[in-house]
Amino acid sequence: MFRDKDYLLTAEGLIFNVLGDQHPPGHVTAGLKYVQGTKFLDTYAAAVAFLQESYPQYVSDRIVVPIDQVTQHLKPLERTRELQASTDPHPPLLARAQDLIEILAEHCEVPSSEIGVTDSLLWGEGNENSDIDLVIYGQEVIRRFLKKTDALFQFDDIERIDPAHIQRPPHIDDRTFTWIADRKANQGTYRGTRFTIRGVLTDEEVLWAKERTTQFQPTEIIDQAMEISGWGESLLYPIAFETRENLPLVTYHIGYESGFKPGDKVHVRGTLETAGEMKRLLVGAIGGQDESIQLIS
Repeated sequence: MFRDKDYLLTAEGLIFNVLGDQHPPGHVTAGLKYVQGTKFLDTYAAAVAFLQESYPQYVSDRIVVPIDQVTQHLKPLERTRELQASTDPHPPLLARAQDLIEILAEHCEVPSSEIGVTDSLLWGEGNENSDIDLVIYGQEVIRRFLKKTDALFQFDDIERIDPAHIQRPPHIDDRTFTWIADRKANQGTYRGTRFTIRGVLTDEEVLWAKERTTQFQPTEIIDQAMEISGWGESLLYPIAFETRENLPLVTYHIGYESGFKPGDKVHVRGTLETAGEMKRLLVGAIGGQDESIQLIS
């Protein structure tokens, strides 16, 4: 099974990260991360354009990796267990990542072997510019993490992230961005190295989460005031918030991760999408105009 935050390597020297849990038959929805050893730093739209020109087999209406083109499927949990089983001394960044895993395991009350390592440390040792990217699995563990986010920053050597390193969602005002930055629970620095913590559903949870595996269709643009009632899926991809209006608020802009809590009132401009009887309000739809989540109070 291909899960969010897994990585895929191909014979052409391309490295992709799996995105979300919605995959077309025979393909995996993904983002482009590296091209022949060089990190791809441009936008998703630029990655689509690059692949259409150079590797068109990896693009449909989005970036997708044909399963028969995958030469290696790298999994974060397997990497953690590999590092823990090794008796050889680890390079400094990997050693720091293992220390942070132990802290996070204590914080989330899970075995350290259940926390994954992703991004560049998934297949290598990183470099002086590399971050530590970790993955926690399962809705209960994610809720446990979010319930006591402030406690994480009480550990020695863990500091909150500089807002300059937060991926600012488009079209939001300064007040909203400051609010999100102050709430940012899943990014920080550990002994001077930036880290990110993201959530992924378990295989069983994915099978039951029809709203995450079903293709939605856009219907209309909506401007609406809403109140956040739940943030238990705010570390998943796509990010989702429950609302008092019983209309799930969903976004692909990762800067919104853990940015709003129950009781927050927001104004949303987004695209109403439907799939059978299911509905959601998506911020960041392809072709969407000035879509955003703005803080009211």
